[in-house]
Amino acid sequence: MQHVLFLGRNGFFKRDFQRFQIKELSKKCKVSFLDLSNLCNKKFYDKEKRNFFNAKQLVKVNSIDHFKKFIEKNEINYVLDVSNPNSKELNIFRNIINKNNIKLVNFQTSLYPIFKRNLFLKIKYFFRVVFLNKKLLSYYIKKVFKLNFLSRKNKVKFFYDLIFCIGNEGVASDFRNGKKTKYVFANSLDFENYKIKKNFKKESQNYILFLDQYLPYHNAYTHREIPPFVTPDKYYKSLIEFFNYLEKYFKTKIIIAKHPRSNYKNLKNIFGKRKTISYKKTNDFISKSMAVINYTSTAMSFAIIHSKPLIFYTSNEINNSHDAYHVNFLSKQLGSVVYNIDKIPKIEKNKSLLKINKYKYKNYLNRYIRHFKSGNSSNLKKIKDIVNDI
Repeated sequence: MQHVLFLGRNGFFKRDFQRFQIKELSKKCKVSFLDLSNLCNKKFYDKEKRNFFNAKQLVKVNSIDHFKKFIEKNEINYVLDVSNPNSKELNIFRNIINKNNIKLVNFQTSLYPIFKRNLFLKIKYFFRVVFLNKKLLSYYIKKVFKLNFLSRKNKVKFFYDLIFCIGNEGVASDFRNGKKTKYVFANSLDFENYKIKKNFKKESQNYILFLDQYLPYHNAYTHREIPPFVTPDKYYKSLIEFFNYLEKYFKTKIIIAKHPRSNYKNLKNIFGKRKTISYKKTNDFISKSMAVINYTSTAMSFAIIHSKPLIFYTSNEINNSHDAYHVNFLSKQLGSVVYNIDKIPKIEKNKSLLKINKYKYKNYLNRYIRHFKSGNSSNLKKIKDIVNDI
């Protein structure tokens, strides 16, 4: 039986085993997961390891030698790299895979438009945000001057033998391509999720779905020990007032789709007694909604797939943070509106709020969610076909 290895820097959770359809893939080949988080993302590992999914296929790597021995001991045919290709701390491991003549595959799970600051905005951000925040300044100083054994070796060369491209931007991205690199045109995991459930009966209902991002408590800040750019009291107070306004204006209700890593057990009624749903139901609830409220959640791809209007939001605190330009950049990509939740919106002046720009939605879909050459085959079928060709 052929052996396929998944490579990741942030551990593997139960939802990863589900979204990569490991149960089905295991019928065709042997599957292993190599977790590098203890080496590449130590703070994340220390705080999240209790939440990792302890499956029999999971191997936790403790050192580079451990990695080398595992690669040499096991007859591996393909390595599916599900980490960001720009994660330089993984380069040494990717190089080892190349040297052992194992096919290295960049398996894109999602693509997302990123706002790139020019020099003026970078300088403005530094003095306006970073320089005035001691914790944030300390974090960036450590980030710039950190010289551990991995970062010293991050210039090692490697290349991908195969790249799963889930959109036109996936081909245009700055990945490590070799002379013999091949491309497989595929779909994002969100689009695969949609395809699996697209035949379910969907009747539009009278509610707006809010995509929660757990902003004041997100582990992206807690693990790095830097302050989030919104304070809980201000953020949730303004958010509830914004919800109240929308519900009254549209004569509807707002339902909360919780972030996958959120924990609201000790934060009861944080959304004002509104109904909350698990992130697992996000696709289904978006498909039946009248609109979707979003900051910068990648789950907005479901709204685009289902042609649902997107209402973006910001706040005074966000506008004074490093993320100030991101939400405005996203909204322009889709022809949507951004509202400041600290100010009473004047929705009546925007009659197109619950309409979509079909051209921009289709353009975004092809650039970031599914490649127009992906065809009808699922990603799982394409992986199986690759295994068959070994």
